[in-house]
Amino acid sequence: MQTPSGKGRAVTDRASHRRLWLTVGLGLALDLASKSLGWQFLGGTPEEGGRTVVLVPGWLRLIASHNPGVVFGFDFADRLGLGTDAGRLLTVALTAVTAGLIFYIFAASQPRQRWLHLWCGLVLAGALGNLFDRLVYGSVRDIVQITAHATVGGVTLDWPYVFNLADVYLVVGVAALACVFVFGKAPADAAKSSRKDA
Repeated sequence: MQTPSGKGRAVTDRASHRRLWLTVGLGLALDLASKSLGWQFLGGTPEEGGRTVVLVPGWLRLIASHNPGVVFGFDFADRLGLGTDAGRLLTVALTAVTAGLIFYIFAASQPRQRWLHLWCGLVLAGALGNLFDRLVYGSVRDIVQITAHATVGGVTLDWPYVFNLADVYLVVGVAALACVFVFGKAPADAAKSSRKDA
């Protein structure tokens, strides 16, 4: 993977950087504020004496939960048989790799690819929001749970994970970036196209 040249790229464009870092800053602030307010409102996990609040009966509720995993309750460290400290190091390393890759995508893009910069900012905000929790609290603070389920062909489909705003950022941002690369032009392709048009 070659390092993108700065000329004509988002990495040297001030407006592109403002878009990216404003998205990261606002997203991170909203995520951390929602976690803090949510945990104060709920009073901790049910095991710690906290309460649950039904928002939409049969569909959605608020419940505080500690998540030692990466996103939506997935705990790679536990599945790999790693200890708590090793698991924390693994999730920090994965976050660093993700952040590096996302910044590379931003740096390789064109200033006119505004939506791509917003999606990159969203992913970075989600990754940093959950990283903050892991470093400060030892696990991620989750507060939202989908309680709706359906039975299809004798199989019950449900969503067992409790999640937070950062998880939503990550899923939406990654899905949007995937769509950009699958259905649109990747940053490198867009750069080649713009040079041909010049």
